Amino acid sequence: MKTWYGGLLGGLLPILLLGFGTSAVADRTAFLLWALALGIAWTLTLRQGLEAGLPGLRLIGALLLLLAAGGAAFAGLEARHHESLDQGFRALLPGLYHPALTAPRTAGLLAALLAAAGLTGVALSLRRKEIR
Repeated sequence: MKTWYGGLLGGLLPILLLGFGTSAVADRTAFLLWALALGIAWTLTLRQGLEAGLPGLRLIGALLLLLAAGGAAFAGLEARHHESLDQGFRALLPGLYHPALTAPRTAGLLAALLAAAGLTGVALSLRRKEIR
């Protein structure tokens, strides 16, 4: 039970906050829809992984790979709506604004790092199974 609620709080909440916040800043519903789709995928993956009894490292790896795919999609949205996101960020949060925060390559780099971490987690869980 603790894993379920921890997984929801640790994964779903940041996804929804990022998507809803970005949607408000950029004034584009595409970011909201991204958050809803990724949030649903996160919840289903977490539920199925827990029900299947996946080892912790393998479930975390799968969730990180899902976040990597979501990050790549987010980078595509940023590239498509870059100007409105950049202008909205500068207008609403001028003290926090930095061009790297709205650059699609930043989200792409984060997605690549999440993919590497996810693959490492899955590989380690499979290797651990072979050792036993």
